[in-house]
Amino acid sequence: MPGLEVEVKYYAMLREASGRKREVFRLPESSSVGDLLGVIVDRYGEPFHRYVFDSEKRVRDFLSFMLNGVSVNSLEGLDTLLGEGDVLAILPPIGGG
Repeated sequence: MPGLEVEVKYYAMLREASGRKREVFRLPESSSVGDLLGVIVDRYGEPFHRYVFDSEKRVRDFLSFMLNGVSVNSLEGLDTLLGEGDVLAILPPIGGG
């Protein structure tokens, strides 16, 4: 099957919602981070959706998306195109004290 494989790493609540630490997705070429997020939400349903999106269907500000160690905000945001073997980490807020 043509396309690309991307690994996703989950942390905190998203790990609980998915029941996984990581998994690999096969996507069509020219898929974006947003496309991948849609696939993940479709797979894991409402609890995952509520944690990721607000009532306006916008990604919640407190989540960070790191593609190969770089914030997608410093790239093209959710429109950032994925490549073969990319690793996307979805991170919750980091607190300290």
